[in-house]
Amino acid sequence: MGGRRVQGTRGWARRLLPALAAVLLVTGCRKERGEDFAVVPVRPAPALEAPRASGGVFRLSEQRGKVVLLSFGYTACPDVCPTTLSQLQRLHTRLGEAARDVEVVFVSVDPERDSAQQLETYVHAFNPRFTGLRLEPEALAPMLAAWRVTATRRYPDTARYREHPFTGDLPYTMDHTGAFFLVDKAGALRARMPYTVSVERLQQEVERLLSEEGTPAAGVRVEKARARLTPARVGAVYLTLVNTSGREDRLVSAESTTAARVELHEVIAQGELLQMHPRPEGFVVPAKGRVELAPGGKHLMLYALQDSPASLPLTLHFEKAGTVQLTVPVSAPGADEP
Repeated sequence: MGGRRVQGTRGWARRLLPALAAVLLVTGCRKERGEDFAVVPVRPAPALEAPRASGGVFRLSEQRGKVVLLSFGYTACPDVCPTTLSQLQRLHTRLGEAARDVEVVFVSVDPERDSAQQLETYVHAFNPRFTGLRLEPEALAPMLAAWRVTATRRYPDTARYREHPFTGDLPYTMDHTGAFFLVDKAGALRARMPYTVSVERLQQEVERLLSEEGTPAAGVRVEKARARLTPARVGAVYLTLVNTSGREDRLVSAESTTAARVELHEVIAQGELLQMHPRPEGFVVPAKGRVELAPGGKHLMLYALQDSPASLPLTLHFEKAGTVQLTVPVSAPGADEP
């Protein structure tokens, strides 16, 4: 009786193991999705002002309009740091012309051994456009704390080298955070990705940030915004709303100083009959999902336009994420859709 129970239990366990393995595999795969690396809620990146290894001062606050990629390391690092910089160099090549709007920054966590000249030579060996930053120890510690970066020395076990004692300073390595920090064009810290992430995934996230317009709301970003105006002083705005948070949100209203009013509308087709339906209830943006506002569907309707601008200011109001402001480029009549 007891033997049969044990055998039955073992059989159940054997059947359960493959299922557990499948769950773990799916869970592991999810880590490669960009939203799992997102920093939510969206907030300004910690301050960063430091001497450039090549001279002058780098200020993160002066990089608006660019996507900034930061990593932390040291020049005596034999493995992780050269891997990280090689990954960034491959990314830079893959981005092509878009790389001009990306600033790659490598911050030394070992200023006592990394001189400015040594750091510059090291970083520029991977790409002359990369920026190396070196802070003095008293300034480095609070900056690392603000970015939640770890950097501690690891000394060798001297007991192992009793017969071959070290001469001079005791050598050490640095245990440090290996990650890519992505700061968007508005200066917000948007993602923290492990150094092992694929260059394809890194490129996808950087290009996503490059495509954004305006300042992102907390948990919501806007992509591919464009407006189409008509001589009748009306127009429409199309865009994509991406919800990076784990909760549903809703676009409840919009406004523009260029139009008397902005309404949320949706075109519904009944055969050849096209109906324009106002959506005062707003557009729901699912958790970890997106909503497309596109011709022939959901869109923002502009009334009583004041003029024919090349771009127009737009303010979006979300139920949970708050307000996002952006500038929307205007397509000329007859222009191809992007």
